[in-house]
Amino acid sequence: MQQLLAPGLTFTHLGYGSSQLMGGITRRESIALLETAFDAGIRHFDTAPSYGYGHAEGVLGEALRSKRDRVTIATKFGLRPPRNQNLLALARRVLLPMIKLAPGVKSRLSRAAGGLVARARFSPEEMRSSIDASLTALRTDYIDVFLLHEAVVADLTDELFAELERNVRAGKIRSFGVGSEAAAAMQIHRIEPRFCPVMQFEWSVLSCEKPTCPGSLLITHRGLSTNFLRIRAWLQANPRVANGWSEELGCNVNEASTLANLMLAAARHANPRGITLFSSRSHQNIRANARLLLENSDLHGAKASFAALVARDAGALLNAPLSATSIGR
Repeated sequence: MQQLLAPGLTFTHLGYGSSQLMGGITRRESIALLETAFDAGIRHFDTAPSYGYGHAEGVLGEALRSKRDRVTIATKFGLRPPRNQNLLALARRVLLPMIKLAPGVKSRLSRAAGGLVARARFSPEEMRSSIDASLTALRTDYIDVFLLHEAVVADLTDELFAELERNVRAGKIRSFGVGSEAAAAMQIHRIEPRFCPVMQFEWSVLSCEKPTCPGSLLITHRGLSTNFLRIRAWLQANPRVANGWSEELGCNVNEASTLANLMLAAARHANPRGITLFSSRSHQNIRANARLLLENSDLHGAKASFAALVARDAGALLNAPLSATSIGR
């Protein structure tokens, strides 16, 4: 366990992201995934009011209620939860059997939910209401990490910063920061560093350059997702390269699990003092990821060499088409 910026607040270097909860699975199944993550040793959990069709915070709060003093929770303000949540919940219950059989139904429902998500005005009043709503949904008295979700420099004001500090003094939040796309996050870090005790943005081995935010605790996500699909598709289309990589690394990159492990290990290697997030609906993969990163496995030293290989072939990789397959890591 490492200490977060708030005194006495510790965290694990691996965190579980709840963006996939309630997506084609039931509330009970979502809670089971969170329990598996906790049992595997994960102690940091990331969520947002807009995740899981607006229900992820509530699911997380229910699952971790008896474990609250042993975990850190990050949630966000900036994207409002979907409107008409009751209607969406009814649609999910009716369509859930179809969702499990036909992923396209889930995609259409996700797009419909996304169309009901609005961007906040980033006013102190709206943020105050969002914090109180998150505390209620999470069944907790405090939020460990509170992030401005998809904020840009223009959203940040003296009044907003003062409200953040008031909530810290009131004990409602313990640390705060920014959770935006990498380009916007870097601009905020340069121009408004006072908002950046914690910085959360996407990073994968395809980003090539290591993420750096001096003075901030760094949380990275999307180490796999479409980036995994892109690299896997490219290696499948270039077997000679894949065999060369495998020989150089001493492991078989043609195996999906090995490639996923290398990508997560590279993400952890690039952010050794911060938190690496992942999302998965596979109990097996949650346990495997926890073993890999919490036990600090170095995959026989292959992670740094793997990052160098990806950087060498980044031009071709970034132009590669996505695979039609997926992996729940």
